[in-house]
Parts: sequence; C-alpha cells; structure tokens
Amino acid sequence: MKGLYRYPEDYALRSASELDLALSAVPAYRDWRAADPGPQAPLDERYAALPLLNKAHLRAHGLEAFLAPGHALAEGLARGEIDTVSTSGTTDEQVVLTWNQAWWNASEAASWTLNRHAAQAGLADHAEALLTSPLSTGVPSPDGKPLAMHRRRLGRFLYLNEHLDSAAWPDTHIRRMVRELDAFRPVVLEGSPTLLARFARRSVELGLRCWQPQLIVTSYEFPSRVHLRQVRRAFDAPIMSSYGCTEAGCVLTQCEAGCFHQNAAFARVEFQPLAARFGKPGVGRIALTSFGNPWRVLLRFDVGDLIRLRPPETPCACGRTDGIVADAVEGRVNDVTFDARGQLVTVDELDRRASGVNDVLEYQVTQNATDSWTACAVCGRDGAIAELAAALGDLYGGRVAVALVAAIPAEVSGKHRLARCAASFSEAMFEGPMRAP
Repeated sequence: MKGLYRYPEDYALRSASELDLALSAVPAYRDWRAADPGPQAPLDERYAALPLLNKAHLRAHGLEAFLAPGHALAEGLARGEIDTVSTSGTTDEQVVLTWNQAWWNASEAASWTLNRHAAQAGLADHAEALLTSPLSTGVPSPDGKPLAMHRRRLGRFLYLNEHLDSAAWPDTHIRRMVRELDAFRPVVLEGSPTLLARFARRSVELGLRCWQPQLIVTSYEFPSRVHLRQVRRAFDAPIMSSYGCTEAGCVLTQCEAGCFHQNAAFARVEFQPLAARFGKPGVGRIALTSFGNPWRVLLRFDVGDLIRLRPPETPCACGRTDGIVADAVEGRVNDVTFDARGQLVTVDELDRRASGVNDVLEYQVTQNATDSWTACAVCGRDGAIAELAAALGDLYGGRVAVALVAAIPAEVSGKHRLARCAASFSEAMFEGPMRAP
C-alpha cells in the first residue's frame, strides 16, 4: 500500500479482505457496491470512493446487517460467543452493538505492544481496576446505595465506582476505593481522566497513600493536562493514553515517547484534513475499518474525532515505524470552538492554553454564538479564575466570563467534555477525500 507512512506487510491484504467481504456479503453495505470502482482499481481509491459509516447508519441497519456470512446473532448469543452492549453516546445517541470479547481482547493485547511500559508489565491475565462512570463500563447501583466489592468483581477486573455522580463522592467512598486498590493490587488502573483526577485529588487531600500499579491507562474521555497533573500527585506509575471506541476496538496507543501509534494489525485508519483556511496542516478527522471481527464488519466508520499527524519525515523517538503516527488526539469534531476571527480551536489547543494556568483543576468552555464564550472552572487558589479568563480571552480574541463552580457536571452519557459549541458540524470544515495517509 502506497502512502506517506509505512505499514506492515499484510496491511494491504487485511484492508482488501475486509473491503471485499463487506461489499460482497454483508447486508449493510449492499448499497455501497455501485460506488466501488472494482478490484482492478488501486485499493486506496476503492476505499476513498465509498461513503462513510456513522452511528445513524448503525442504528438504522441493526445488528444482523453487519454480521459476516455464517454468523447468526441468536446462535452467537446462545453460545456466549458474543453479547450486546450499548455505547455511552458522548455526543450522539446511543448505539446497541454486538460485543465480541475475544476479538476485543486480541485488539487490546496488540495495542499493548506499542508502549514500552505496557509491554514490560507483562499484560495478559493481569488484575485490572477500572474507575469510570458505570454508564461507560461497570456495575451501576440500582438504588444509589454502595455495592459490596464482590458485586463489582468480574474475573480479573474490579470496577471501583458504582455511582453516577462522581462530584458527590463522600470521603467514605474515597477511603473505600483506596482500601480496595490496596487489597486488589491491580497491575493496571484504567479510567476516565476526570474520575481519575477527582480520586487522586481527594485521596491526597485526605492524606491517603494509594496502591501503585505498574501502569495507568486513560480512556473514555479526552485526557486534559489538568487531569494528568492531579493523577501524577497520587501515582508514580507511567500514564498511557489509549484511543479507541466500542465500535472499532483499540486504534491508537500512546507510546512511552508521547506519540500515538496505529494498531495496524486490527484497524485501518483513513484521514481527511481540515480545510486549509483554518491553518492547521496535519489536523483532520479519521475513519476506521476494523480487521477480523466477523460479528461486526465495520467499514469506514466516522468516529467523530480529530488527530494531528506527525510528519513522516520526523520519526517518533520510540523507534516504531509501522502505521500512522499522531502527535496528538485533538478531541471530538463536535467539541471544536471558534475564535473571534472564525478560526477553529480544537480541544487540544484549548487545553494547552487552559492548563497553562496553575491550580485550575477542572474547566469547561461553552461557545454560545460566534462572539460569545463562557466558562466554568474548579480552582485550587484565589486568582486562578482571573488568570484563566485572561488566557481564554487571549485565545479567543474576546472577553470570556469564567464562573467558579464546585464541580463540572457530566453529560447524560456519564462522560465529561472540556468544550461545547452551539455551532453545528459542517462537511465544509474538511477538504479532499478521506484517504489512507
């Protein structure tokens, strides 16, 4: 496969096999066949000629329309080979999907090889604690009351939190989580950055020493620098960001040098740059094709996120060369904001500016109109609010009113967003075809 980046030898074969399977035998893609220029055309051109898949299409077609031949939904469920899950729906409605645990485990295991700390930890059947909203993963409390530890254990996993509102955690809940970490002794602690930061901050305030895992993995949300600062106050373990989604598995993994590397054995990544008028070369949205999951054949899924590609002529310091390399995951397309000149501001750009103010613990910016921005923040000292307002005003080129709050509320999904914008998404934000870089 020709392109700017190097790919594994079997990458083109995997891409072609998944494409041919989808177009020839998977009902959801029946209407796509007419757009395919055919096997005689270059593979990248075949992909680029096809539509993009989104959550609305997943909902409209239903589970059985994405099965590979020889796979029946009822039989897979009866054998326990698959299950069904509902995505949390950060910026879109929920989607019910088939869940193939064996395939997910294999995708995750391949992603661990892309980070030295994960590889050295010897991850396989390791004990892992998860700290998320139970709407993302875990066991929610049906009546809001605490659940005993054994009710939150599932095999090698311990789900630390059963409560929907992490801002209302009492001290007893923080102490319980510290005790359970000490008893469970996980090799990996994985969680949403917001909840990990709140737990770390509260445990430090209470003078509690947490069990130190070998690795901390952030997922489910954009990992703000203000969150990571707080996590590092309580934990000495290296922190790795894992980027993926329920639909497509583990797609990009942050290496020990800080770049994001493609899990090329399990996912094809295509890229469409932002329009040149925004002046952000290398920044664009991505579409994902998953390899080898017969229970959900996923082709060109528009996941709704932006990344910033690392120039191929500037290799990552970690030495890995297969697949695309991104300097950053820039945040969701639906969470971009715009400055007074109409220039697009990604979540990562916003976060670099906001995190430059010391003692900002949480924040969220809302753009209500082209020239109207407000923000709320949790701060650890007097004066930080004024400094944050000045920093945001400089970023947007206009006055940004910042309110001091006790906590930033979660979305209906249970996840947290750093930015919200009233402006609607537009395809005009991007230019050129979606292609493999």
